[in-house]
Amino acid sequence: MFAARSQIGLMSKHLILMLTLGVCFCLCNSPVLSAENPQTVVKTVADQILKIIEQYPEDIRARRQQIEAIVDKHVDFEAITRLAVGRRWNSLPPEKQMEFTREFSKLLFNTYIGDLEKYAGENITYTNRPVDQGYVVVRALIKDQNGPISLEFFLHLRDGEWKVYDVAVDGRSLVMNYRNQFDSILANGSFDDLFMMLKRRLAQLCGSNRC
Repeated sequence: MFAARSQIGLMSKHLILMLTLGVCFCLCNSPVLSAENPQTVVKTVADQILKIIEQYPEDIRARRQQIEAIVDKHVDFEAITRLAVGRRWNSLPPEKQMEFTREFSKLLFNTYIGDLEKYAGENITYTNRPVDQGYVVVRALIKDQNGPISLEFFLHLRDGEWKVYDVAVDGRSLVMNYRNQFDSILANGSFDDLFMMLKRRLAQLCGSNRC
């Protein structure tokens, strides 16, 4: 299930990382976008999370619980999960959708929270792309010690708030990478098989005291 973990890990860690840094969204003028100021929202989130990291340098559990609560408000895990599962999503009963979304979001967060804490000081520059009604794409360039990393963040306006629903690293979409993995599993098994693999991976993480 997680054969492509190295690529996906890179994308997922930056999905969480970028939500917690001082991101400056360079947005085009639009009536929809002017309804709320994403820069102010994200700057507030950045300040909150950096303060938590400083406040709990030794208490990992308390620190991560508080960071998770903030991240949950700004990442649309429901949309990410729905897009990753693809066309089979609508055939699932609502309770299965909710359960899978909950476990998948836990897996993403607990797999890559360590990278958030480690890479908080990266040098990042931003540019903008044209936006559609209710959607915005933000480009970022991370100057990592191993070389620059190009990212694109896809946000949509949901319930009056901007939320991330996909991220691409060097042109590779996080959602599409997970969809390819999920499709491979579902081609030879059931959704329950996929769900059990997901839960086993999460249990391994929690057994390593990362939850």
